[in-house]
Amino acid sequence: AVVGDGLTRYEISSGRFSIGVPETWHATTSTQMKKASFKRFADQNPAFATYAGAVAKKNSPFKFFAYDPVVRKRFATNLNVMVTPVPEGVTPEKYKRSALAEAKSIAKSRLDSSDVDLPAGKALRIEYRARFLLNGRRKAISTTQYALLLDSKSYVLTYTTLPALRRDYAHLFEQSAESFQLNSR
Repeated sequence: AVVGDGLTRYEISSGRFSIGVPETWHATTSTQMKKASFKRFADQNPAFATYAGAVAKKNSPFKFFAYDPVVRKRFATNLNVMVTPVPEGVTPEKYKRSALAEAKSIAKSRLDSSDVDLPAGKALRIEYRARFLLNGRRKAISTTQYALLLDSKSYVLTYTTLPALRRDYAHLFEQSAESFQLNSR
């Protein structure tokens, strides 16, 4: 369903949420990700091969993946949404520390983090740069994550693009994150 502002909303029953992404993007859910098209995408984008492996597992935490089909400098700007259970008694503070520690383990730059209020709830927004190997060459990427602790579950929305395109996509990433909501059970 189109939600306006050029976003198309996807209902992800396996993750009990919905989210909007730019209507020109290609999107796939964890149940579809096991199919050949996602494997082909991962083959063409080796940086995503690890995701492909994790995605294909039964009960994968990866519930949604969307990407801009306009590839720039051999990279497709993308979003993935991970949903994982959070142990009972984890406070919002402890959750934030854990999300920051995880981002720090990947980041090749200083983390820029802030608390933001999304319609779905309070989120920790983290921005950083990371590097990965692509066709034997190191590639820098810019990541914007939104981590939400809702209903004893962690929802992490990870938007990734090239550093030179970060500003171009910033508004789209924000619009998409603001469209995120939990489905009523």
